[in-house]
Amino acid sequence: MSGVTAPTSEASPTISATATAIPSPVPTLTPVPTATPEPRLAEGVYVAGIEVGGLTPTEARQELATRLAPLLQPLDVRVGDREILLRPDEIGMRIDFDAMLDAARTASIGERAPLQIEYDEDKLRATLVALNEEVSVPAQFSVVTETKTISRSFVMSGGLSIDIDNAMQQIDDRLRSVGAPRRVTLTLAPQRGPALRPDPQMLQEQLNAMADSWRGVIGIYVYDLTSDEVVAAFNPDTAFAAASTIKMPIMLNAYINLPEFTEKQQTALRKMIVDSDNLAANALLAASIGGVGTEDAITGAERMSAMLADLGFPETFQYVPFEAQDYIKLMKLKVKAGPARGGKPPYTDAGRYLRTTPREMATLYVEVDRCARGEGLLLERFDDMLTPERCQEMLDNLAENGDHRRMIAGIPDGVRVEHKSGWIDDMQADVGIVRSPGGDYVVAIYVYRPIASGDAPVPDRIMISTIAAFSRLVYTYFNPLIAS
Repeated sequence: MSGVTAPTSEASPTISATATAIPSPVPTLTPVPTATPEPRLAEGVYVAGIEVGGLTPTEARQELATRLAPLLQPLDVRVGDREILLRPDEIGMRIDFDAMLDAARTASIGERAPLQIEYDEDKLRATLVALNEEVSVPAQFSVVTETKTISRSFVMSGGLSIDIDNAMQQIDDRLRSVGAPRRVTLTLAPQRGPALRPDPQMLQEQLNAMADSWRGVIGIYVYDLTSDEVVAAFNPDTAFAAASTIKMPIMLNAYINLPEFTEKQQTALRKMIVDSDNLAANALLAASIGGVGTEDAITGAERMSAMLADLGFPETFQYVPFEAQDYIKLMKLKVKAGPARGGKPPYTDAGRYLRTTPREMATLYVEVDRCARGEGLLLERFDDMLTPERCQEMLDNLAENGDHRRMIAGIPDGVRVEHKSGWIDDMQADVGIVRSPGGDYVVAIYVYRPIASGDAPVPDRIMISTIAAFSRLVYTYFNPLIAS
């Protein structure tokens, strides 16, 4: 057809440009971290005796583990013909490497850090107690009688056991000893204590036998301060002339009534206890009521006696001061007197003005000891004046007593005894606290022999040796002699 242009078909465009790809991010290379070297320990440092100076902590730990490995081996424990293997794991033992290395890290050049181990002490003790039950030798007791006097002593055979505390220390030492043999040999040795004493009835029987052989009256009272009980007694409630044993209550009375002592009073106190000075005792009786002289001493003695009765000691009293009879007669003074007969039979010629019983005097010592330990009747009644420290002062004063011929003569040298003795023509006594290895105890010993008309008094040496003999018997009850 004319004038008509034929349509042309539309063609797809041709892409001639080259396509550009989207770039990928270039990875960043992370450097591999270099391990920080362990700091080394200072030169010359030792741990548990092993040189670790210059080593790293890791190297040091390995060195210690290798060198201390023997400590974790069983320990051969022997006693007699019995042997046990004590394995460290049985007592929870471990070596504390961390603590030792911590100490090594902070140590300076040349310093030494100790071995540090841990274990269960209760488990070790239980093991030793069980072993002791198998190997201990029971005690047997006998009595040795001396022919020169009426003296008797308890002797122990057997009574052998392991000293548990000592064995604990021996084993502890060996557990810490790297180069030492893994063996500990324990020994059986005589021990002390309530479990290794005769039966109290044996003491009572021996006291009875000794007292029965005396031609007079014996009064004994023995009190165990550890168990807080009477062990034995013979005529404990018989009244005896107190003589100078009353000077301990005079001292107690002074402490109850005087808040502090003047220099003069302190001198009198020492002379009364150490030298048994009678006039010093009178001065303290007078000072206890704020006075001086014999008449004030009489009043002071009466008030002290009333105080003692109120405390529960009615048989312990003094109504006439020492060496005051002539003054009382001269001045025609009236003084109080006790009953004509006191206490329980058998009776002695105790007089009416100065008396006590073994039980009461011994119990006063028990109460002063309780006071020194912060308890008891005296602190309850006199807390405004007495303290444990002041009661201990009283005991310290008594320990300075200069009489070593009676009670102390029956006791080994070096044993502390807090006591006061006394003597007159027909009676001698000693009362006090004995601080012995086998236990602390109070003993009161009163020895009386009547003097017939026209007879001379019993020789002093006989009375003295008798007190020493009873003291020796009681001491060996608490501390038996070891049979050879």
